[in-house]
Amino acid sequence: MPVLDAPPLPPLPRRSLLLGAGLAAGSALLAGCGGARPPAPGGVSAVDQRGRRIELAGPAKRIVTIVIPAASMLVALDSGPDRLVGMNASAAEAIRGGILGEIFPRAAAIHSGAADQSFVPNVEEILGLNPDLVVQWADRGPGILAPLENAGLTVAGLTYGTQADLEAWITLFGTLIGRPERAATLLDRMRGRLESIRAAAPTGPPPKIVYFNQMRGGLKVAGKGTYNDFYINLVGGTNPAATLTGITAVNVEQVLAWDPDVVLVGNFDAATPEQDVYRVPAWRELSAVRSRRVYKIPLGGYRWDPPSQESPLMWRWLRALAFPGGDGGDDGDGLRAEMVDDYRFLYGHGLTDAQADRILATEANAGSAHYERFGS
Repeated sequence: MPVLDAPPLPPLPRRSLLLGAGLAAGSALLAGCGGARPPAPGGVSAVDQRGRRIELAGPAKRIVTIVIPAASMLVALDSGPDRLVGMNASAAEAIRGGILGEIFPRAAAIHSGAADQSFVPNVEEILGLNPDLVVQWADRGPGILAPLENAGLTVAGLTYGTQADLEAWITLFGTLIGRPERAATLLDRMRGRLESIRAAAPTGPPPKIVYFNQMRGGLKVAGKGTYNDFYINLVGGTNPAATLTGITAVNVEQVLAWDPDVVLVGNFDAATPEQDVYRVPAWRELSAVRSRRVYKIPLGGYRWDPPSQESPLMWRWLRALAFPGGDGGDDGDGLRAEMVDDYRFLYGHGLTDAQADRILATEANAGSAHYERFGS
């Protein structure tokens, strides 16, 4: 997901500032007196990715998530959306456009004005939701964290980019909602599949794979330090955009110079292989276009582009497309069976063939090579 600079915030009302200052001072005093003591009976305690201890009187019951993948992850860990009271608009868009809003209709109606696209929080709206926990980025600068804590809100800060970060989120959320055993089970499943895909090393030459976070309104690709770069390498590919860092704007000439074998079209805009790649004259000589290896990334309980509880499905999907000849690839049936199993575990839902087709974007990818293997 893009890393954007946060514009300056408007001044908070005096009432919120005074309240935040008083509560922050009280929290600091308690922390200084008690150190890393265990939580009170019935309470929960965890250290976030800033190294700051989060202490709650009990498992969080009203949660606002500004970090985009966090909303669906909490739904998966809690087997439902009942604790979610607010989220980022982009997360809400993914839930409404994906299957999660179908599985849990209430999730599609959760308040979605917690923050703008730069993750700048709408503090007054969040206060009105009366959350006992807010989930926010810890690595995007103080302008998006301080306003929340100054208003007296309890904030868990997250960082982004690695598999270790993803696993830390799952552990942290499981603790803060009082579901540590379920979090541990999810991690065991994920780690087992990570080891499995690493063990099944492909034998063919590594394809060059470029991930587009955005195609409409300017091209943005994933470079070094992104989760997209992680899974491109995990499945045995190479990322020519790794000479860049983070999610970065590029031009057509740069992509043509890389000449990727596979192009991944992300879910952070409405771009499709047909409309935005195959029919665009500028891309005509690209190797991925000539071989018809341009693919829209699936959208399930959440987008498969960034790290989430469904990332193992992304790994298997991409391995199958990176190595379609059987040398470390997948015939498609295995992925669909894995999806059925995961959706039963994550969401308590029996996935139908029609739903699997929708998640896998079989219509959008119908004109792309080797995609028939994923059909029902």
